Amino acid sequence: LILPSPTNVSVVCHNFVNVLFWNYSNPTEPLKFGVKVEPYESASQTVDTSQTYLDISSYSRDADDDYFVFVTAHDGQEKSENVSIRFTYSKDYFDEKKHKYKCSLDFPAVNTSVHKDVIEVSFQHPFMLHKQDILNEEFKYIVTHDEQKVLYSCFEDEELCTAEIHLNQSTAGQCVELKLEGMIAGIPSYTYRNVCVPQQTPETDKTGLIAALLGGGTIVLFIIMGFVWLLWRKLSRIPIIPEFLRNVITGQSLTSQAEPTAISQMTSRGDTPLLTDEIFSYGSPPISPTEKDCKANTILDDTVVDLTEVSEEDMDCEDSEGVGRSSDYDSPKFLQEMMIRSEP
Repeated sequence: LILPSPTNVSVVCHNFVNVLFWNYSNPTEPLKFGVKVEPYESASQTVDTSQTYLDISSYSRDADDDYFVFVTAHDGQEKSENVSIRFTYSKDYFDEKKHKYKCSLDFPAVNTSVHKDVIEVSFQHPFMLHKQDILNEEFKYIVTHDEQKVLYSCFEDEELCTAEIHLNQSTAGQCVELKLEGMIAGIPSYTYRNVCVPQQTPETDKTGLIAALLGGGTIVLFIIMGFVWLLWRKLSRIPIIPEFLRNVITGQSLTSQAEPTAISQMTSRGDTPLLTDEIFSYGSPPISPTEKDCKANTILDDTVVDLTEVSEEDMDCEDSEGVGRSSDYDSPKFLQEMMIRSEP
């Protein structure tokens, strides 16, 4: 007996991950399924499994190739007829009549930001995500918003793929839906994004604020300059020596200058001294008129502070006085008195 063939054979080829699925109505315990992957440009490979699915990504790594897949059931003795499907990622091989399944890619992760009335969209080139040589070409994508479609494109050497969607003012405070459809190497991709547009607050005119700040700053600057000027004026009026110390010093200098004048006035009155030279002349030789004049001058000399010039008469008096003093003991009167005292 011929075993029944598998049914509903299908393949899911997405993001270069290829998984084969099928169904079987009456599986027995020793039953297995043979899967043969036959590329168009390379040798075929066969693998057995007891499951009703198989990941054939490792057997279909070349995204530029076209693949035929055959599935059969066998129990070691009998074998069923095979069932085949065909799939490819390459646009060069794709034929809608022959290829029942169309492989696809996920659209790259999208970043969105809203600036005033513009939505900015950015994402990476598909080649940077999958590193497949088939993707090393121009990536074309369409952004649809409010039934308006805009076509964009970018290459793998660009850092980011971008797009700008201009919004109407009526969309402020609402969420809008963006549809992004891409195509690279004949491989389609698409995604949807909901973007909420914040309510825009009216911009305030900052001219008045800037003028107020400048005016206030100018006033504060003038106040500071006035304060510094007043402080400088106040400090410049303060003398180095305080006024009361200056008065004390001036008074002391005036007193010291007035004392010699008072002394000179006292000595110039010519008052008769209480003790005269005649009283102390007992037992001493008589004083000549010249010596009296010299003593008078001597008394005046002691009272005068500064003598700028010395007269010739004063010089004679000094000489005669010095001689008299040295010869007092040698006078005859002195010797006579000494002899009378020595008699019994």
